[in-house]
Amino acid sequence: MKTKKLFTTRQLVILGLMTALVLVFSLTPIGSIPIGPLSITLNVIPVAIAAVAVGPIGGAFVGGIFGIFSFLQCFGVGVPSAMGEILVNISPVSAFVQRFVPRLLDGLIVGFIFKGMSSLKNVKSYYAVTGIVSAMFGFGLFMSGMLLLNYDKEGKYKMNDAMREFVGTPSLFVFTCIFIALVCFGLGYLIVSSKKLTQTQVACAVTGFCTALLNTIFFMSALVILFGDTEYMQGLMDGKNVLLFIVTFVGVNALFEMITTTLITAAVGTALFKAKLIPAPKKAAETASDK
Repeated sequence: MKTKKLFTTRQLVILGLMTALVLVFSLTPIGSIPIGPLSITLNVIPVAIAAVAVGPIGGAFVGGIFGIFSFLQCFGVGVPSAMGEILVNISPVSAFVQRFVPRLLDGLIVGFIFKGMSSLKNVKSYYAVTGIVSAMFGFGLFMSGMLLLNYDKEGKYKMNDAMREFVGTPSLFVFTCIFIALVCFGLGYLIVSSKKLTQTQVACAVTGFCTALLNTIFFMSALVILFGDTEYMQGLMDGKNVLLFIVTFVGVNALFEMITTTLITAAVGTALFKAKLIPAPKKAAETASDK
């Protein structure tokens, strides 16, 4: 009786390549691209591609490698992390959890997200998912624009009086966010429903977007949960509530990482499927859209 292999040879090769990319990005400066005051981290891209090509286990494996080297950076291995050095001095165990677990979970979850997106039989379902992702992107773009308008020469995001008044007026702020989200939802839905994108392209793009988004959410949540009561974190938060601290701390960097990861994952994932280097999804947009 033949036993089914967990991974194909091609998937193992891709997994090895993505692991090598994580090592290169972690140990050399090319893993971080500075653009003015911004810095785009590329480490999440191999995690997203591994999730697409190999599945949840592959995504979790590469995410775990990313997390291990992120922890080693706290000790000056590769590209040193100034924050990591401080956190590991406070609590090495908590620092390991904060650096490793979010990346492992990120790779695992986005692997399931890709599987779910690829198996959608109702065409309108993945149209709607694309619209939701577009709405989230539009909201992020709006918030990033507000932050950039208040970016000072010291490299910090600060709120001026007008911004504080706007955010402090719940009805106006919520209405504006809902309006922007609805417009972006409609645009995303229309672009995909016009058949300009296949289901494979959409699934890969959504996976890339979610990889960068969840990495930021998990990493920052673990930071606040594990170190929120420390003197170091209290100094960084400077009296801000948790949500405002996270938004101003990650700044516009997170948005640019989402854009980069989305575009590259969509391009690479689609190319891998077209080259038949990895199995194609059971339900492709080309066949689904004919119904």
